Amino acid sequence: MLTKRLSVGAAAIAGIVMLGVAPASAYEYISLSGTGEARAYNNTSSTSAYAGAWDSSLDGDTYNPVYNTYYRTASPDTERNLWNKTGAGTLTTSGTGSSLYKMRICESIPLSIDPCSGWKYM
Repeated sequence: MLTKRLSVGAAAIAGIVMLGVAPASAYEYISLSGTGEARAYNNTSSTSAYAGAWDSSLDGDTYNPVYNTYYRTASPDTERNLWNKTGAGTLTTSGTGSSLYKMRICESIPLSIDPCSGWKYM
Protein backbone atom coordinates (compact mmCIF):
# COMPACT_ATOMS: atom_id res chain seq x y z
CA MET A 1 0.00 0.00 0.00
CA LEU A 2 2.85 2.35 0.86
CA THR A 3 4.54 1.53 -2.47
CA LYS A 4 1.35 2.42 -4.38
CA ARG A 5 1.09 5.78 -2.56
CA LEU A 6 4.73 6.55 -3.33
CA SER A 7 4.25 5.74 -7.05
CA VAL A 8 1.14 7.92 -7.31
CA GLY A 9 2.91 10.74 -5.46
CA ALA A 10 5.98 10.49 -7.69
CA ALA A 11 3.81 10.52 -10.83
CA ALA A 12 1.97 13.62 -9.60
CA ILE A 13 5.24 15.44 -8.88
CA ALA A 14 6.64 14.44 -12.29
CA GLY A 15 3.49 15.82 -13.95
CA ILE A 16 3.82 19.13 -12.13
CA VAL A 17 7.50 19.40 -13.08
CA MET A 18 6.71 18.66 -16.75
CA LEU A 19 4.29 21.61 -16.88
CA GLY A 20 7.23 23.96 -16.44
CA VAL A 21 9.26 22.44 -19.29
CA ALA A 22 9.39 24.36 -22.57
CA PRO A 23 7.79 22.63 -25.57
CA ALA A 24 10.02 20.88 -28.08
CA SER A 25 8.56 22.87 -30.96
CA ALA A 26 7.13 26.31 -31.58
CA TYR A 27 3.97 26.81 -33.61
CA GLU A 28 3.67 30.19 -35.33
CA TYR A 29 0.99 31.44 -37.69
CA ILE A 30 -0.25 34.49 -39.57
CA SER A 31 -3.75 34.89 -41.02
CA LEU A 32 -5.33 36.60 -43.98
CA SER A 33 -8.82 37.68 -42.93
CA GLY A 34 -11.38 35.00 -43.74
CA THR A 35 -9.09 33.10 -46.09
CA GLY A 36 -6.47 31.01 -44.33
CA GLU A 37 -3.30 30.78 -42.30
CA ALA A 38 0.38 30.32 -43.02
CA ARG A 39 1.81 28.05 -40.35
CA ALA A 40 5.33 27.27 -39.21
CA TYR A 41 6.32 24.40 -36.95
CA ASN A 42 9.88 25.23 -35.89
CA ASN A 43 11.28 22.37 -33.83
CA THR A 44 14.29 22.44 -31.54
CA SER A 45 16.06 20.26 -34.11
CA SER A 46 17.26 22.54 -36.89
CA THR A 47 16.35 19.97 -39.57
CA SER A 48 12.80 18.99 -38.69
CA ALA A 49 10.83 22.22 -39.17
CA TYR A 50 7.98 22.37 -41.68
CA ALA A 51 5.48 24.81 -43.15
CA GLY A 52 1.71 24.59 -43.42
CA ALA A 53 -0.99 26.26 -45.52
CA TRP A 54 -4.47 26.19 -43.94
CA ASP A 55 -7.49 27.07 -46.10
CA SER A 56 -10.33 28.31 -43.93
CA SER A 57 -12.37 29.60 -46.91
CA LEU A 58 -14.49 31.82 -44.70
CA ASP A 59 -14.44 34.41 -47.47
CA GLY A 60 -17.39 32.74 -49.24
CA ASP A 61 -15.53 31.89 -52.44
CA THR A 62 -16.30 28.62 -54.13
CA TYR A 63 -12.67 27.75 -54.85
CA ASN A 64 -9.66 29.99 -54.46
CA PRO A 65 -6.57 28.11 -53.30
CA VAL A 66 -4.21 29.56 -50.71
CA TYR A 67 -0.44 29.38 -50.54
CA ASN A 68 2.22 29.96 -47.92
CA THR A 69 5.29 31.85 -49.16
CA TYR A 70 8.17 31.12 -46.79
CA TYR A 71 11.94 31.20 -46.32
CA ARG A 72 14.24 28.78 -44.45
CA THR A 73 17.39 29.61 -42.51
CA ALA A 74 19.57 27.16 -44.48
CA SER A 75 18.80 28.96 -47.78
CA PRO A 76 17.68 32.47 -46.80
CA ASP A 77 17.50 33.80 -50.39
CA THR A 78 15.29 31.00 -51.73
CA GLU A 79 11.56 31.75 -51.79
CA ARG A 80 9.35 28.68 -51.39
CA ASN A 81 5.61 28.40 -52.01
CA LEU A 82 3.43 25.74 -50.42
CA TRP A 83 0.06 25.48 -52.17
CA ASN A 84 -3.19 24.21 -50.70
CA LYS A 85 -5.54 23.35 -53.56
CA THR A 86 -7.62 20.81 -51.63
CA GLY A 87 -10.33 23.19 -50.44
CA ALA A 88 -11.92 24.59 -47.32
CA GLY A 89 -11.00 23.19 -43.93
CA THR A 90 -7.79 21.49 -45.11
CA LEU A 91 -4.10 21.79 -44.26
CA THR A 92 -1.21 21.10 -46.62
CA THR A 93 2.28 20.66 -45.14
CA SER A 94 5.78 20.81 -46.59
CA GLY A 95 8.59 18.37 -46.07
CA THR A 96 10.94 18.92 -43.14
CA GLY A 97 14.02 21.09 -43.30
CA SER A 98 15.77 23.94 -41.54
CA SER A 99 13.79 26.41 -39.43
CA LEU A 100 11.50 28.90 -41.13
CA TYR A 101 12.32 32.53 -40.46
CA LYS A 102 9.75 34.40 -42.59
CA MET A 103 6.32 33.53 -44.06
CA ARG A 104 3.00 34.93 -45.28
CA ILE A 105 -0.32 33.54 -46.57
CA CYS A 106 -1.86 34.52 -49.91
CA GLU A 107 -5.08 33.70 -51.72
CA SER A 108 -4.88 32.91 -55.42
CA ILE A 109 -7.49 34.94 -57.32
CA PRO A 110 -7.65 34.42 -61.11
CA LEU A 111 -6.93 37.50 -63.25
CA SER A 112 -6.21 39.61 -60.18
CA ILE A 113 -3.40 40.51 -57.81
CA ASP A 114 -3.33 37.96 -55.01
CA PRO A 115 -4.10 39.43 -51.58
CA CYS A 116 -1.46 38.47 -49.01
CA SER A 117 -0.96 38.94 -45.28
CA GLY A 118 2.00 40.88 -43.98
CA TRP A 119 5.23 38.99 -43.33
CA LYS A 120 5.59 37.04 -40.09
CA TYR A 121 9.18 36.91 -38.78
CA MET A 122 10.22 34.19 -36.36
